[in-house]
Amino acid sequence: MSAVSLVESSVAKAPDQSEGLLGMLRLMAAHEGEFGPASALLKYGRAFPHVNARPKALRMGPKGLCYCNCTRARYPYLADDPVPYHYAEGYALDPDLGVPLQHAWLVDLNGRAIDLTWTDTKNVIYFGVTFNDAFVYQAMKETGLFGILPSVALQKRLFANSAAFKATLWKPTLPGLPSGRLCQT
Repeated sequence: MSAVSLVESSVAKAPDQSEGLLGMLRLMAAHEGEFGPASALLKYGRAFPHVNARPKALRMGPKGLCYCNCTRARYPYLADDPVPYHYAEGYALDPDLGVPLQHAWLVDLNGRAIDLTWTDTKNVIYFGVTFNDAFVYQAMKETGLFGILPSVALQKRLFANSAAFKATLWKPTLPGLPSGRLCQT
């Protein structure tokens, strides 16, 4: 399957307000060959609504360190069943800035984004995937760095083909959705 055919992926349907972000991903996918980061997000990604209030147990981290902030914040919860927060990466678009940025956030059991780096997220649009815990740990150990999608060291492994990328996701049968029950709040 070529990247161009993924441009029209039905998974990449999101609210109208995120059309600029999806347009950027479609443009990137059309230029990345067989399969790459933008194609992967279009095929397996989804929009995540944001939480209205960050859970008090999760602390904000330094600006510019989203991958580190989200990875470290999850450590105390990894033994919980179900794990209450899952690690997500993709793009976030703050309409005030007008430019989608590569970003990381956590996703709660209700499928909502929790940003531990940006303070004003009222209008931010999050579009990405959740990665499985074992892969996040393995990727950090292998590369010595925080972050998955922007990691040059992981590019060949992640984007060898669609199946290779799918194997790293938390719940690939429901693209981008976290594991566990989806509760009403």
